[in-house]
Amino acid sequence: NAASLDSKMVRQLPNFLTFDIEEWFRVNYEGADAAALTCPPGWMERLTDKLLEICAEAGCRSTFFVLGSVAEDYPQVVKRIAAAGHEVASHSCLHKAVFSMTPGNFEEDLRRSCGILESLTGKAVRGFRAPSFSVTREVLPWFYDTLEKARLVYSSSVFPGKTFLYGIPDFPYRVHRPVIEGRQTGITEFPNTRVDFAGKTIGLYVRLFPASFLRRFIGGENAAGRPAMLYVHPREIDPAQ
Repeated sequence: NAASLDSKMVRQLPNFLTFDIEEWFRVNYEGADAAALTCPPGWMERLTDKLLEICAEAGCRSTFFVLGSVAEDYPQVVKRIAAAGHEVASHSCLHKAVFSMTPGNFEEDLRRSCGILESLTGKAVRGFRAPSFSVTREVLPWFYDTLEKARLVYSSSVFPGKTFLYGIPDFPYRVHRPVIEGRQTGITEFPNTRVDFAGKTIGLYVRLFPASFLRRFIGGENAAGRPAMLYVHPREIDPAQ
């Protein structure tokens, strides 16, 4: 019974701090002009190193979902993440929305991204996060099958609600192995934490909410027996951006 969790159990409930390591111009908003956005020299290394410093100061081990394109352009960044003891997982290769891809295109994109990351870390990739949480109901019949075929074991790709860009409103709001067309998948899904705020459903955005709200909300999630899923992009810790 989640309501009967004592304070000690609540403190022990794990929360997840994750990072989506992608270039500044990787956006999936309709009408966005990606060609007009560029990364300043040294931007990727500087901000990723800052994230590593923050984790080291807090004694926190995290998962870094890294784009294959970033790994190709900044292999030293991926190696530093792995050397610091963090997990390196896939964020796809080119940040294309999953719902815009065919099953074959997605399988090839996933294969390529995992291959690049594994060649740099020497470890098998175990997890995947869809760009912009772009897993829709329509792709569920083949999405998890493709992850299983690639020998991944978990995903953090679904938003259990609906925003202007992504989400599946009635998707289970808990860590679970989804049942798709009557079959339980071999992939564990870690859904993004949702916040119902001012009449809208949005993610638990570190870039938006003040620390006091984040602490209270995470405490409430833990008291309800749910871990909180936080995710941050490198650009979000750069005041200039």
